[in-house]
Amino acid sequence: MAKQKEEENIPYETSSGNVFADLGLEQSDELLAKAKLLNNVSTLIKNSGLSQKDVAEKLGITQPKVSMLVRGQLSAFSTDTLIHYLSILGCEVQILVKKPKSRSGIFLHKGHIAVC
Repeated sequence: MAKQKEEENIPYETSSGNVFADLGLEQSDELLAKAKLLNNVSTLIKNSGLSQKDVAEKLGITQPKVSMLVRGQLSAFSTDTLIHYLSILGCEVQILVKKPKSRSGIFLHKGHIAVC
């Protein structure tokens, strides 16, 4: 019978739920929201059964751009563009803005951006 390897104590950190914040990146909320939008676009494309060429035609972009969407190249697309693609793909995109409870709350605390 082979000896079982002893478990190594590998240090790790528990994520806050936002990998971009965990990495200390500026605008981490925006990056996470954009990543979620891109993931939605990518999943819809992959599940569509259409070729990348057909998807490109419907979105009005090139096939290499569709490939970038499917591979998750976040820096290649703006949030506005991803929302536009979701709309073309048949999604209803809603943006909810919650104002501070009072005028004194303006600039007091940073807001939060999320894609649900």
